[in-house]
Parts: sequence; structure tokens; C-alpha cells
Amino acid sequence: MEHHGTENDVPPIKVTIVKGKEDICVKMSDQGGGIPRSQVDQLFKYMYSTAPQPPKSKTDLPLVPLAGYGYGLPISRLYARYFHGDLVLFSCEGYGSDAIIYLKAFSDEANELLPIFNKTSTRFYKATVPTGDWSNQVKGKKVKPIVI
Repeated sequence: MEHHGTENDVPPIKVTIVKGKEDICVKMSDQGGGIPRSQVDQLFKYMYSTAPQPPKSKTDLPLVPLAGYGYGLPISRLYARYFHGDLVLFSCEGYGSDAIIYLKAFSDEANELLPIFNKTSTRFYKATVPTGDWSNQVKGKKVKPIVI
């Protein structure tokens, strides 16, 4: 919004949704001025925001901003990756940005990706030291309980 001035000059945000054989892609494109390449990596750090500070309330009721806390992009990408997808950003400084969200096309392929706690994730996460917990039984070894 800061890039264009008045509300009448704002170009529309274009949203494209495509279902492929493996993924559903949601692409959002704007002409909001883009982001310098030096800042793109910062956008996925928690508590980093490019949003301006919200104005202070002149009444007894506090204003609650919807942006500026630095959690939106990192958590959105975390959710997408949790279900075997991703969120990526491409920016052209001085013009605009594209955000693409990749999601699995079939729900049976979008099972939760958790370390050790499900069958899918065990092939991706291997413990360097064998453990004997309920999710990764070590054959032939008995684990002694710790008595406190």
C-alpha cells in the first residue's frame, strides 16, 4: 500500500491456483514495490517485520494490528512444510512480489512429518545414538528405567 499512495491507484493482487499431478500450487502476485534481496531471508525469521509500527490509540480502546508481529510468514511456511509442502517468496525490488504455496494434491500424501513419531518420518530422521523409547525400539537391548 505504501508503494502506490491512494486506494484508487492500487493494482489488484493476482491469485493463481493450479492442481498438478503431485501438488496444488497457490501463487499470489502483487505490485507492491517488492523487497530488496538482502531482506528476503530475514522475512522468515520470527519477530522480523517490515510492517510499520501501528499508531497509538487515542481512546481507551487499544488498537490491535493484524500485521507487524513477525509470525505470519514463518508459521505459514512451517505449516506448509509440516504437511510436505512449502512456501517460497520471489521478489523484484521496485515492482512486486510472488508468494507460492505448495501443498500435496492428495491428502494421503500430506501426512504429518514429525521426527521419529510416525512411520513416514523415521526414514528422514535417524538418531545418531540408538535409543530405546517406544517409537524407536533397539532390538536386543533392554533399557533400564531411571529411578529418581
